[in-house]
Amino acid sequence: MTASKVNPLVSLLAKFSLLAAGVLVVANQFVNMGTHAYLSSLPLALAGVGYALLQIQLKPPVHTLLKRLLLAAAFVLWAVDQLLPGGRTAVFIGDVVIAAYVADLFWMIRDQQRGEA
Repeated sequence: MTASKVNPLVSLLAKFSLLAAGVLVVANQFVNMGTHAYLSSLPLALAGVGYALLQIQLKPPVHTLLKRLLLAAAFVLWAVDQLLPGGRTAVFIGDVVIAAYVADLFWMIRDQQRGEA
């Protein structure tokens, strides 16, 4: 699939996620913690949703799609985690995000060692 055939929404979400990440870094010292939670959540959610939509549009093999959707879900869960008050639920969601990132990195390492990526 060429870049011109990518859903414009995916491109828009990617651009806004990058912009939101820039705003997060610049505004870090100037916003209160409540606002910071939303600022840190936004680029994660936008990137995760955009990546998921792209993968659904690209229609890779099922095994690859599931791995990529897990990565997208990790970003969305991380966004949710940013908005939760501290406690057992936030810790559990954070642990799930860590496990998803570790699994994704494991698969990337394995695939690269096999020459698949």
